Amino acid sequence: MAILGSGIGGSMLACILAKHGVSTLLLEGATHPRFTIGESLIPETGLRLRIVAEKYGVPEIGWIGTFQKLRKHVSSNCGVKRSFGFMYHRAGEANRPEEINQFGTLTPPVGPDSHLFRQDTDAFLAALSVKYGATFHSQTRISDITFGDDEVKLRADSGETYHAKLLIDASGMRSMVSDQLGMRDKVPRFRTDTRTIYTHMTGVRSADLLLDPKSRRNLISPLGQSTMHHVFDGGWMWVIPFSNHRDATNPLTSVGLMLDRRKHPEPQGAPEDEFRRIISDYPTVARHFAEANPARPWIRSGRIQYSSPQLTGPRLIQLPHAAAFIDPLYSSGMSVLIAAVDLIAESLLKAVQEDDYATERFKFMEDVVNRGFDHYDTIVSGSFDSFANYDTWNAWNRNWVMGSLLGTFGPLSLLMHYHKTKDRAYLEKTTEPSRIGVLGSHLPGVVDMAQSSRINMDAAMAGEITYKEASERIFAQFREIDFLPPYMGFGDPKKTATATFTLLPGARHVTWYRMHGDPVYRDNCTFPLTTYARDGAAFVRDEVRDAWRRSFTALRDVFFARNSDWRHIAPALAAHPDLVTLVPPIGPSTQVQAEFNDAAAPRSTASPTGAG
Repeated sequence: MAILGSGIGGSMLACILAKHGVSTLLLEGATHPRFTIGESLIPETGLRLRIVAEKYGVPEIGWIGTFQKLRKHVSSNCGVKRSFGFMYHRAGEANRPEEINQFGTLTPPVGPDSHLFRQDTDAFLAALSVKYGATFHSQTRISDITFGDDEVKLRADSGETYHAKLLIDASGMRSMVSDQLGMRDKVPRFRTDTRTIYTHMTGVRSADLLLDPKSRRNLISPLGQSTMHHVFDGGWMWVIPFSNHRDATNPLTSVGLMLDRRKHPEPQGAPEDEFRRIISDYPTVARHFAEANPARPWIRSGRIQYSSPQLTGPRLIQLPHAAAFIDPLYSSGMSVLIAAVDLIAESLLKAVQEDDYATERFKFMEDVVNRGFDHYDTIVSGSFDSFANYDTWNAWNRNWVMGSLLGTFGPLSLLMHYHKTKDRAYLEKTTEPSRIGVLGSHLPGVVDMAQSSRINMDAAMAGEITYKEASERIFAQFREIDFLPPYMGFGDPKKTATATFTLLPGARHVTWYRMHGDPVYRDNCTFPLTTYARDGAAFVRDEVRDAWRRSFTALRDVFFARNSDWRHIAPALAAHPDLVTLVPPIGPSTQVQAEFNDAAAPRSTASPTGAG
């Protein structure tokens, strides 16, 4: 199996395939570490990462899906994410505190989410693939690909040739496979039409400093620990800090401006000049970046959307971002990717066993991904339209909150049932048609509500009704929905933080669905609360134990140089006993010591083969 591209998706698949004994070649044209964006996880993504880790026996994938393990085992350069934060802005005016919307992410034992410092996480996963047995070649640029009846041949710039039974294209937006085979639509099918300017910056102050103390008290969690969105008519901006927790080691903040090309059609001046000019129209945003400076060159794009009707072909599977992209709003692209990785891995492992790589085996994955992208486009394009007025934005974004809420409950339910029973049947359910959607795109009620809201938004844009009337109609429709808890306030314009997921509110959500949900939503949104509480207690216990160990080690090292730490196998290596020498629990036996001494003894320079 050959995988072209060692980003998160390509490296993750390489780990899974190699773990299960599939000969896997991972090819990368550049080197790690490298700069890339796509840094914000969402609850649905984190849960799917943990399920994929359990399902395919690669525990390290699960570390990416939860902040505490990511910080401990992978990189302290990543940031924490406790919510999505949105500040609405009008030109020439400061933000109005009542026009701040939030949506909370999960809390321990399964949260919070993370801001991935991709330089570290991508390099970690690429190296991990080698641990599991993949062959990884970096700085290997492929110049030609030939698809045959029973193999794929890849030729590198160096002249080296590789052969594989199937090619997985994980190369992203600059996919040479798409170019060579003409797989992409000439005009993207998506309604969203945006361009971008982005970089990493230093000196970005916490968004909480933009508010007075009274306004900060109304937040469900700090804005500085959220993926922060500045929203305005014509675009939005992401602010993703990596320095927002006590153990942080990274001073950088990812910053990007997404512009609606209907209102900002062409670049104006140098990228930083355009960035500064646009934010100068919004006093609160300008304050946020008053002391900020770019840490690397700015990147600017033309239209960022692209689409493909197919993700598969003879001897070929494309990962989602090689086939299509919409916009980073709501950070759901990674969820589409993880869902695809799960589907591809499940189908491929069966294909390898049967030596049958027929395109039809992967058709379901293609349908799920395209359905997810189309639903995501509806949510994102409607959001850009709604930015024209806070009332419509406040109403429209409930469609995303609804999809995120129900899309999160599905995998959370499966994970909790698996933790309770250890029955792998719950892990296998992740790829069932009734479970495998992004932002609730597999749930008809969610899709119908988004389409109904779209009708009202279109009417407002056409001048048939006012934006305020459109928002009132959308809120009224939300109040009529019977599969959302009334107390969450989806139909209430004043309730700008509709959900939190700490233990007691989370238990309330589950109890409501258990008592009032119809069978579809009850199955999707309920799980054993005792297991959730037990996992929460285990999380606290492990954190206390870890703090005690660190304190004891610090005290010991002040007085003693001797220690037995050399016996300890770090978590990052414990899953790979073949790569480490396990130490006997009490002390090396005479035989083990003798073997060690023998292995360390000087060897004769003479070779029995005579080959020096």
